[in-house]
Amino acid sequence: MFAEISIGELMPAQDDDAFAQTAARIRAAPLPVEAANCFIPGTLKVTGPDVNATALRRHMEKVLQRAGMVGVSVVVFGSGGARRLPDGFPVERGWEQLTEVARLAAEIGDRYGVTVVMEPLLKPACNFFNRVDQGIALVDRAAHPRLRLLADQYHMHAEAEPLANVAEAGPRLGHIHLATPAIPETGKGTIYDFRGFFAALRKAGYDGRLSVEDNPGLLGGHQPPLTSVYRAVIAFLSGMIQPVFTGPRAAGTGLGA
Repeated sequence: MFAEISIGELMPAQDDDAFAQTAARIRAAPLPVEAANCFIPGTLKVTGPDVNATALRRHMEKVLQRAGMVGVSVVVFGSGGARRLPDGFPVERGWEQLTEVARLAAEIGDRYGVTVVMEPLLKPACNFFNRVDQGIALVDRAAHPRLRLLADQYHMHAEAEPLANVAEAGPRLGHIHLATPAIPETGKGTIYDFRGFFAALRKAGYDGRLSVEDNPGLLGGHQPPLTSVYRAVIAFLSGMIQPVFTGPRAAGTGLGA
């Protein structure tokens, strides 16, 4: 079991004294904090004509250093606002820019023991890099061992992307986001093919972390504490995993939220 937080909780804009207090709270949390998302704010562009390379490098250096200090080993590079292409901007140039930034992030992360994982997003969240198969090409193009790929069940479902692409990603996969299941404890919602998704992960040889991200927002209507709801979600997903992941691989797959 582990927790995934937002990069905002690492307060990249705050001074080191303020961060030291935050780091102490994270280290003392009931669950280890092993992953973080929302890597780059939308105001700091990674594509288009207004990329500030100095500010971008400074932000990534601070975030990845602090991530490593609190035990985060995976940082999710979704950041749809930061990578959104301006209207009319050449798409191929956008891919070149994103590849350059991804490789730089991996190089910085390597110094702090942090792996950066690239997350495809559904089109309403970003107007390019929307599929796992595109992520395969991106990771191969960047060619850095600290750069991996994320497959997000919610985004894949929204884009009607075949699960075969997850299997095809193979060892490039470095992190997984699961959607919130629609069960009595969470409420009515989309019925996702969890067994099919886990079977694709099995074919990929994936044995890493699985985070439950609250997409499409079923947990938002519940009042804290959500302990019983979380337990029900974990029990449901564990029941889905077990028939697919058997033997040694199952022991290495950790669920987080």
